[in-house]
Amino acid sequence: MVLDLKSKENILYQLREYGFAMIHNHWSSEKCEQALNEVKALQPQAFEEGQGGDRRCQHSNKFLTSANDFLNDTFIQSIANEYSSCNIANRVVAGIVPYVQGKTTDSGGGWHVDSEAPAQLKSFMYLEDVNSDNGPFVIVQKSRDLVNKLQKHSNLRISQELVNEHVNPEDIIEMVAPAGTCILADSTYLHRGKQIESGTRYTYTTYFYK
Repeated sequence: MVLDLKSKENILYQLREYGFAMIHNHWSSEKCEQALNEVKALQPQAFEEGQGGDRRCQHSNKFLTSANDFLNDTFIQSIANEYSSCNIANRVVAGIVPYVQGKTTDSGGGWHVDSEAPAQLKSFMYLEDVNSDNGPFVIVQKSRDLVNKLQKHSNLRISQELVNEHVNPEDIIEMVAPAGTCILADSTYLHRGKQIESGTRYTYTTYFYK
C-alpha cells in the first residue's frame, strides 16, 4: 500500500514496515520548475551514462541551487538520522531517463540492491509527473529478507528470472506520482527503475552513507 505521509513517525513506520515511503507535495510546482530549468541548462559533458543507459550528473548539489536545497533538506535529514546509521547526505545526482525508440533504457540497470548493509536510505524527488510509462522507481515491499536468499551478480544485480520465480507480483510497487513527490526508499530492498516507454523522467536522488 502506498500512503501519502506527512508526519515523521508515520514515515518511519512505513519505511521500517515496507521499505519505502512517499511524501506528496514536498516541493511546490514552482520549486520543481526551477530545478528542471537548472538541470536542462547543464552541458552534456556534465553527465555520465548509468548502467541502465540513463544520464547522471554526479554531485549536482555543488553547482545547482535546487539540488543543494534537496541535499540539505532538514526534514529528510531528520528521518535519515533515526532510520539508519547510513545518514550522511553525500551527494545529489541529477538524473535524466529519456525514451529513445529502439533502445532499452532505465535507471539502475535492472533489479538490484545498493548494498548489503542492515539499512540504507535513498531519497528521490520527481521533478515532473511520472506515470507507469515514464520509467518510475519500482520497489519490492518487505523484500529485505528475500534479498538475502537470492543469488546476486556483478554490482549486486538480481536477474529477472529470479524475481519472476520468488517475488509475488502484488509486492512490486511502482512509484507513480506527480512532480514534487519525495520518495524515501531503503536501497537494501529489491528495487529498480522501470524501463521507460515514453517521455523523459527527471529526478534528483540523494545518496546517504555512513
